[in-house]
Amino acid sequence: MTFCRRRRHPNSSPAAPLEDDDLLAEILLRLPPQPSSLPRASLTCTRWRLLVRDPRFLRRFRVHHRSRGTAPVLGFFTEEDRGISFHPALDPPNRVPPEPFRLQITGSLLNCRIVCCRDGLALLVNVHPGKVLVWDPVTGDRRSLLLPPVFRNMDKFYSGMVLRSAAAVGDVDPFQFQVVLVRCIKGPHARAIACVYSSDTGAWGDLIQISTPLLRTLSMATSGALVGRSLYWSLYGTSRNTVLEFDLDRQNLAVIPLHMEGWIMSAEGGGLGLLSVSGQRAQLWKRETDSDSVATWCLTKTIHLNNFLPMISWDRLVIDFMDESNMLIMGTLDGIGIFTVHTESMQCKQLPVEFKILPRVFKPFASVYTAEIGVGAEHAGAELLHNR
Repeated sequence: MTFCRRRRHPNSSPAAPLEDDDLLAEILLRLPPQPSSLPRASLTCTRWRLLVRDPRFLRRFRVHHRSRGTAPVLGFFTEEDRGISFHPALDPPNRVPPEPFRLQITGSLLNCRIVCCRDGLALLVNVHPGKVLVWDPVTGDRRSLLLPPVFRNMDKFYSGMVLRSAAAVGDVDPFQFQVVLVRCIKGPHARAIACVYSSDTGAWGDLIQISTPLLRTLSMATSGALVGRSLYWSLYGTSRNTVLEFDLDRQNLAVIPLHMEGWIMSAEGGGLGLLSVSGQRAQLWKRETDSDSVATWCLTKTIHLNNFLPMISWDRLVIDFMDESNMLIMGTLDGIGIFTVHTESMQCKQLPVEFKILPRVFKPFASVYTAEIGVGAEHAGAELLHNR
């Protein structure tokens, strides 16, 4: 650490817990991951301030909360006519400044598309021709990847997901990740294609394919879900409800039929879940498999949305779901109100943003924001505490 350890005589009594630097660091490591937590702690004394500003402690703080899935939703990236924008979602004093979340590039962002936000990373296409960009808005790390040939010039016809590698744990916070791209090809030889990039190898893997007549008329949703070690994307276009599954460990694709339309999610207690919304009612389902390996969907919870939300025009409601935080996102077409409902805590919140027209893409971004190292945010910690 950058601070000095207090020395004591060998025969002296043990130091009090808060006088031991290592023990104090373990205590502060468990502060809530809200943006104002570390700036508040730094006001206690010079010793605490030196500790919470140490780069090694900040890396551990981010990794600690990311690995436990407790990173808060800092805001939302949107695609609008003017390009990509970031809108803070937390209330003061935890509302983050938007400046660190503005992607600085040479050229225009008007043609960029946000494919995915996950694990504190954002995946964008069309930042540079024929490439995808992986970006960490909190640390400013970024890497541009040349697309495999089958995905080039097809930015509107594929989806994907970025995942922080399991190696990014411990006292270090390396910029290590995987990118999974998937694409459905229609027609008489319909098939789905996937390809995986690993920052460990610095290369794309082999193409992974599956052929099925189901894919002849189906299109792929842009938002995917991570459940266990598999990725899922909804397929739509006919009366059939189908999901495309990619197993990260086995590196294979599968098509799973669904009994209803909805969003794939992690079920309570683990396993594959599904969220379906009809009118003012949301239902949570879990996929169960019996001793004969026959899968059925069991209803686990019903949420009456009208008990949480104000009187709005339900027939003009646009709905999306963020599986990383189990958060249902609802907005009116006129952009007047954006609401979130957490399916586990059942907490509802209206976001402090308004739009004249609801953006065509609305991607929640969850991460652990450490103000001291935010890009261009040297004094962001003080700004947070004075942001009332």
